[in-house]
Amino acid sequence: MGLMKYPESVGNGRFKVAAVRDLTTGYDSSQPDKCAVLPVSSSSEMITFTFGNGCVLTLRTSGTEPKIKYYSEMCATPDQGDWKALEVELADLVNCVVEEMMQPRKNNLIPKAD
Repeated sequence: MGLMKYPESVGNGRFKVAAVRDLTTGYDSSQPDKCAVLPVSSSSEMITFTFGNGCVLTLRTSGTEPKIKYYSEMCATPDQGDWKALEVELADLVNCVVEEMMQPRKNNLIPKAD
């Protein structure tokens, strides 16, 4: 197996990845030794991306169903008071992650019905 390479950005470079934590392999780019502090499990695939804009997005597989779940959050700085703009930015980033990293059409992934 070759070296793992994680995305450096999504959205044609608009959203830069600041850190990656892969609890499947035990890698955490934010730690000095690059080793994850949280428990590692090769059977539960979970990768967390921290972006330069304050967004944290975790992708993980379900342990009981054939699906991939994601969780996203964004922490605004005190001077960012336009909540609607932040919601739009987070939704845009999530869409970029889904389209570029998960590639639903290429991988025949079906979105959950609302």
